[in-house]
Amino acid sequence: MKKILLLAVALAFSSTSIAQEKKSKTYKQHKSAESGRYVTKKEAKEKPSTTYSVTRKKKQ
Repeated sequence: MKKILLLAVALAFSSTSIAQEKKSKTYKQHKSAESGRYVTKKEAKEKPSTTYSVTRKKKQ
């Protein structure tokens, strides 16, 4: 009985730790409408009216 309970607890713990390690498959790029170049997130926050964000898929 103790072995079954221990196995169930170990299985539950391992499944939650695997779920937490899942990484995002996308990222955001910010582009300036004025210059046409890609800018940092900080620069995009400074001038939100002249920048736009594009969501990209990560290459695996």
